[in-house]
Amino acid sequence: MLLNLKEYHRPASDPIPERSFDRVLTLLARPEVRTVVLAGGDTLLASADDSIRAVVDLQSLDLNHLAQDAAEGALRIGAMVTRAALAQDETACGLSSGVLSEGAGHWGGNVQRNRATVGGAVVVAQSNDPLLLALLACDTTVRLYTQAGYLMLGLADFLSQRSRILATPALVVELRVPLGAPAQRGALAYVARTASDAPIVAAYAVVEAAEGRCVRARLALGGVADLPLIASGAMARLSDHPLTRTAIAEAASLAARDLTPPGDYRGSSEYRRAMAEVLSTRVLRQAAALTA
Repeated sequence: MLLNLKEYHRPASDPIPERSFDRVLTLLARPEVRTVVLAGGDTLLASADDSIRAVVDLQSLDLNHLAQDAAEGALRIGAMVTRAALAQDETACGLSSGVLSEGAGHWGGNVQRNRATVGGAVVVAQSNDPLLLALLACDTTVRLYTQAGYLMLGLADFLSQRSRILATPALVVELRVPLGAPAQRGALAYVARTASDAPIVAAYAVVEAAEGRCVRARLALGGVADLPLIASGAMARLSDHPLTRTAIAEAASLAARDLTPPGDYRGSSEYRRAMAEVLSTRVLRQAAALTA
């Protein structure tokens, strides 16, 4: 509950979207009234932050589009698209053998997935969120609206600067996910206390191969740092090399080698690092179409 909430704003849709976005930014920029964006609301309401005085509800803005853009070669996902809608989208289900839709569907229950938005997932960016890992592995770009106009950033770059960017202020309006090559495959693996629980550690891999060699690989890890991360060392080890079990084992070892995960009651630092290597091996083998 937001016990000190004094204002509720719901800007109307405008034929020129930028006018609506400018209204949102004007409200967010007020120094005298702490104002935040309301999307799905799960994280915001659970925070019980008594410093928040106003919210800006984005429901009426045209941010719920979900469509394949042939000219861009990308799936365009509006920030207000729900996890449930993304999990059921035909294009998303086809991307990297369903890696994106699976990530969207593996979080909370049906009620939460029908309320939680993709834009909210990016802004909150929980480290163990499978959707964030899938978006990272699929090389997603974030489209923002700022006081200077539109800005495009790779998701990894956005996450590393997220607090500073959003404070300017800025509004996440869309995600763009490349459709990828036909030879591209994806895989997810995670460990959790129960099948329905949030992952303790998770790994996503997307591999494009040709004639037994890796053309391109992306490996994302969650639950091993404050934010989801890309394992660049593992990607460099596999790029333009034969996809053998030895190469994948070496790549997985590189992915886990320099990790210093925070430990908690769900798993120690040592456990998380060990699981990162195990899960990296598993998803890279699956994405490379090798027998696990």
